[in-house]
Amino acid sequence: MAATKKKSLNPTAPKELKRLAGAVGDFIRYWGFRRIHGQVWTQVYLSATPLSGADLTRTLGVSKALVSPALKELEFYDLIRRAAGGDEKTKRYEANPDVFSVIQKVLREREQKLLARAAQGVEAAQKACANSPAVNPQRLQQLAEMVASANIAIEWVASMATETGFAKWPELAS
Repeated sequence: MAATKKKSLNPTAPKELKRLAGAVGDFIRYWGFRRIHGQVWTQVYLSATPLSGADLTRTLGVSKALVSPALKELEFYDLIRRAAGGDEKTKRYEANPDVFSVIQKVLREREQKLLARAAQGVEAAQKACANSPAVNPQRLQQLAEMVASANIAIEWVASMATETGFAKWPELAS
C-alpha cells in the first residue's frame, strides 16, 4: 500500500509558523475549542493579508472539511471576520484585532452559559434531594457555592478583558 503524501506547507509560511499554529491549537483545546481552531486563528491572526479557506488548507496541510467549520465557528465568536472586497465564492478572512473583546465574548457566550446550566442542575438537585439520605447536603451546598464562585470569577475575568485590565493583572496577582 503506497503511503499518502502529505501536502507541503505553503512556501510563504515558514515551518516555525506552522509549529506555532499547532502550539496555539494545543493551548486553545484547553478552552474547549478544537486544535484546528487554534491553528486557523493563528494563521489568520499573523497573516499580513487576508486568507481564504483554500489558503488555510494548503498552509496547514488539512482538508477543507476540517477548515470550513472552524472558520464558521471562529467567525461566530468574532475571532475572525470576512475581509472587505472579497467575493462570495472566495471568502477571505482577517483576524479581529481587538483580542480583548473576543475574550469577553467567549467567556460570556460559552463559559457563563455552561455555569448557568450547572447552577440550574444544582438547584434542581437541591430540591429533589432535600431529604434524601443518599446525598450529603453539605457537599451539595458546597457544590452550589463552587458554581456561584466560578461564575463570579468568569465575570471578573470578562470584565477585566480590556487592554488596561490585562495590563493590571500582574499587579493584582502580587
